[in-house]
Amino acid sequence: MENEKDQVCDSSSGEILSCPSKEESIVSSSDSSHEQDDEKVHKIDFTLRKKKLAERLDRFLALYCKWTSNSLLTERGLKLFQWSTWFLSQITKDKYKTLSPSLRKLYSELSMMRYVLRLYGIPTAIEGIRTGSWSGGNWKDTRIAKCANICAWSMLIYYPLEHVAYFQWKMPKVLNKIDGNKLSAWSCRFWLVFIMSEMYACLLKDREMKLELDQLSSEKKTNSDMESKTTSLIKAIDMNRLQIVRDVLFTGPCINWALDNWATNPWLSENWCNGLSLAEAVVCMRQSIKGLTG
Repeated sequence: MENEKDQVCDSSSGEILSCPSKEESIVSSSDSSHEQDDEKVHKIDFTLRKKKLAERLDRFLALYCKWTSNSLLTERGLKLFQWSTWFLSQITKDKYKTLSPSLRKLYSELSMMRYVLRLYGIPTAIEGIRTGSWSGGNWKDTRIAKCANICAWSMLIYYPLEHVAYFQWKMPKVLNKIDGNKLSAWSCRFWLVFIMSEMYACLLKDREMKLELDQLSSEKKTNSDMESKTTSLIKAIDMNRLQIVRDVLFTGPCINWALDNWATNPWLSENWCNGLSLAEAVVCMRQSIKGLTG
């Protein structure tokens, strides 16, 4: 028996190795089984992570394609890019003497690029006048539709003035009898009419939607349709209030650019004017993303 207990095994290399006992074999088998289970869990976990990552990528690409296919949303993206480059040029001007002027040049070019995109604006204003679509739906308060009509007419005048000002800045020798700065000031005066009309319409919309929401909340019986309507209404109120914030942020820069001497003796300093414009661009981006994703 002692010989059996002390039995040894010869390896092929001639080394003497202790033969595993029965208990050691069971433990070794158990460890191997646990390792295989862990490996399976890791594989499943990796597959799930890969699937989730692919789904997120697909959602992002679908959202990106939807964004870029809309010229209005594309312009909003450029607007945020424009004011962001201005902000970066300001915070780097003391330490980075080469980077800051380059960023400022990029900011200026992006500004001109946005003038080009406005060439698409006149037909949209005409459509708004003819159909009343700028009111954003049917409202009980008739003043909302009237304000939307004023907005469309003001933009119909705004866009041509902006176009001529842009061409004069780019071709001063050809259009030497035209003052592009004065035309730009006049265009901003009509833009100010648009802002004030839109803000008033948004305030009227907010009041009407809050009344409707209160009526829905007072209903004792609820169903899926009512819940869906409440959710949509809450989202519409949020979007409308973001628009009011945008109009408030727009007002100062618009008044500044609407003055005759806006280019030589501005009412607002550059930091105030462009800072408000950057803030509006951020709120605009938040509104646009919320509109796409819910």
